[in-house]
Amino acid sequence: MKLLSRNEPILAGSSISSLSPFIDEHGILRVGGRRSKAEISSNIKHPAIIPKKSHVASLLVRYFHEKAQHQGRLITEATLRNNGFWVIGAKRLVSSVIHKCVVCRKLRGKFQGQRMADLPSDRVTPGAPFTVVGVDVSGPCNIVARKTGGGLAESKRWAVLFTCLGTRAVHIEVIEDMSSSAFINALRRFLAIRGPVKEFRSDRETNFVGALEDIQAKGICVEAGPVKTHLQDSKIVWKFNPPHASHMDGVW
Repeated sequence: MKLLSRNEPILAGSSISSLSPFIDEHGILRVGGRRSKAEISSNIKHPAIIPKKSHVASLLVRYFHEKAQHQGRLITEATLRNNGFWVIGAKRLVSSVIHKCVVCRKLRGKFQGQRMADLPSDRVTPGAPFTVVGVDVSGPCNIVARKTGGGLAESKRWAVLFTCLGTRAVHIEVIEDMSSSAFINALRRFLAIRGPVKEFRSDRETNFVGALEDIQAKGICVEAGPVKTHLQDSKIVWKFNPPHASHMDGVW
């Protein structure tokens, strides 16, 4: 500013020599350039030059960073310049302010990695295929069936997926409705092909537990009725996952 007040050229090694600086009528050092005739605000045409090591520069960056809703470096720097301030070395200063910002640390923090528990013994114990099986029901799927009279009728089908927990093999049986009798028939077909099963696992959906009476829905209930009797006669154990533990049935 002393050199400009004496109309002397700025040293070539200065950090603002490329900005063509000048001092306005209020004694503020501003950026020069070729936009003096543009029909925009004078603060945008000739922003005020702020030293990067000054406390004012840090306050300005923090203020406009909050005004920009804690956006990144580019948007914060653009907001700063659109309001008539040219901070020397703004890139590093803005990055430093964002790095120390508590709100940005919360918004951009890394999530903790979840360590998975050990695999259950069913997954790591050698055995014949389909010794321990995970069960789930998929559907319904709309299908078209041709009647004898020549017309077409739409109906629904469900698929019962039996997944071996040891080999990850999958066996699919189709059922016509969500009833205990249809599921028992699918279970008998599965056992006739794959052999005896020691243990079944499933989630606690209403397809398999006894909340169907409350919602007046038709479905499979393995805790009571004919399905439970069939499992007892076949000496098969059926285990449910704990409630709200959907990650435990990721295999099937």
